[in-house]
Amino acid sequence: MQWKTHTPEIMKILSDPRRIRILHLAEDEPVTVKYLAEKLGEDPLRLYYHVKKMLKAELLEIADTKQQGNLTEHYYRAVNFRDVIYKGNVEEQAEDIEMALAHVHRMLDPGLRLLRKSLEKVREGKKDGKVFERLPYHVSVSGVSERMTSRAWQKSMKMIIESIDKEGESLEPWPEPPIDGREDEEGTYQYVLISYRVEDAEQLALIDESEEEE
Repeated sequence: MQWKTHTPEIMKILSDPRRIRILHLAEDEPVTVKYLAEKLGEDPLRLYYHVKKMLKAELLEIADTKQQGNLTEHYYRAVNFRDVIYKGNVEEQAEDIEMALAHVHRMLDPGLRLLRKSLEKVREGKKDGKVFERLPYHVSVSGVSERMTSRAWQKSMKMIIESIDKEGESLEPWPEPPIDGREDEEGTYQYVLISYRVEDAEQLALIDESEEEE
């Protein structure tokens, strides 16, 4: 796997959990917008906008074209979606801080809302005598802290990302390690991991509409 610096436009696309689903559906074999619409439960006309955005950003490509009567049907495939991890350009993000933070919130908020829904469901279920051994929806928020050097922290981040990657491919070194003279100085590093099932958040209407859809 390799790192790749993304533009603000790519950051905007990748902050939308539904667009991430499109890329996952198109990563193994080329798919049509009709197929995506069936899988996502969306109107095909509505999906065309998102597909065009991802084509322009080179996250999707047209892998094949077939003629169906009077209609031309395109087959789309994700580009390097499994092989690349995108990292933002800090100088570009600094030019529009509010927008950068809004994209981060767009990724996090559905998970936090799903956690709230899960806890509310547990609370209501307990009133009826139900026993819960886990949250009713697929969401997890975990936190841990550790004392380590900056160098060890960098190594731990690489290991965390590689452990999540289902292919288990080796990740290239971080492109911009924090070289500031404190590489071997110990500090307290806090990790917060939030993970949630996008489909659960979608079914509960917890994912905000994009600006374009509004």
